[in-house]
Amino acid sequence: MISVILLMAGSGSRMNIDKNKILLPLGDKNMFEIPLDLFLSFNFEVVCVVNKNDLDLVKPLIINKAKIVIGGKTRMESVYNGLKEVNGDYVIIHDSARPLISKDVINKIIEIKNDNNCILCYRNCKDTIKIIEDNIKTLDRNKLISAVTPQCGPKALLLSAYEKAFNDNKEFTDDISLIEYYFSDTKIDLVLANEESFKVTTPLDYELLKLVWSKR
Repeated sequence: MISVILLMAGSGSRMNIDKNKILLPLGDKNMFEIPLDLFLSFNFEVVCVVNKNDLDLVKPLIINKAKIVIGGKTRMESVYNGLKEVNGDYVIIHDSARPLISKDVINKIIEIKNDNNCILCYRNCKDTIKIIEDNIKTLDRNKLISAVTPQCGPKALLLSAYEKAFNDNKEFTDDISLIEYYFSDTKIDLVLANEESFKVTTPLDYELLKLVWSKR
């Protein structure tokens, strides 16, 4: 069985709003309901990891559809809280701030997943990336990708990686980074994410999201 951890425990700090950005409207729904409904259409078990301050607002919209888990202070803590509650042996982890993940991407994940591999969704780099050391150096764009979500893997492997990271007091910014660090021999397959699946972080992102949604 496949389980989904839908991360909803962030805030609106960089959006300059007084509520969690996942509660912003998109059409006649809240932003988080778009990916939630998509994952539910696949009959996946969905665990929503929510900010405790949002519980009263989101619970009525989730309670009959998915499990609810309270998130932690960091993304790592939130994912770990979700991993402890899922029942599936394979887990898809997704940021609800990327509401426009496509059905085709999920179908591709289902197609290539197995009991041993992890999957990283990515986007190609459009910009020239430079690294600042003693001097500025330009990196080969053809060898660079931008990591996005969903990120996926066997539950047992992900849970073990997270437990090791907490024991080592290490902080990672995405799930596949833990697998790279602690289980470097694990096969990581790649799935190209759809262009519309960008992360809503700033007010400009939200305006773009509404524009894209209106064209659907």
